Amino acid sequence: MSVLSAIFGIPLDRKAREAAYRAMTGDIRGPQAFAHMLSGVQHNTEKAGALLASQGMFAVACVFALDHQWPLAPTLGATLLLLAGAMLAMSILRSSASPFLAAQADPARGAFDLLVSRMVRFNLALYMTFLSVLLLAIAAMSLVL
Repeated sequence: MSVLSAIFGIPLDRKAREAAYRAMTGDIRGPQAFAHMLSGVQHNTEKAGALLASQGMFAVACVFALDHQWPLAPTLGATLLLLAGAMLAMSILRSSASPFLAAQADPARGAFDLLVSRMVRFNLALYMTFLSVLLLAIAAMSLVL
């Protein structure tokens, strides 16, 4: 497993993704496999909503830090990272009818591909949020030390 694969929590190469798809669908096929994949997409969407809510709270902290003239570089960096992460989280929340519209031989595969795409964006948004909070902590610590 590559480092990027471990960081993003998904198999990056085609062969590993195919193995993951087979492992997730197992013995189920057709509408049941599709429903199983859509439940994963729904779970990922719910996590993105929770992340976006927490990003809203940290946005308040960023505005507070900017308003109270905390060190500009880490505070501005935290704000920009948070905004970029929020945009990624919002991109997961947008409606997507792609698994229903595509005339595919295997609709579950389309839902799996959507899930993988959302997993990458979610994990990237999560890491950006973490770095944003870390930068805010550095800015706050620089006020005390």
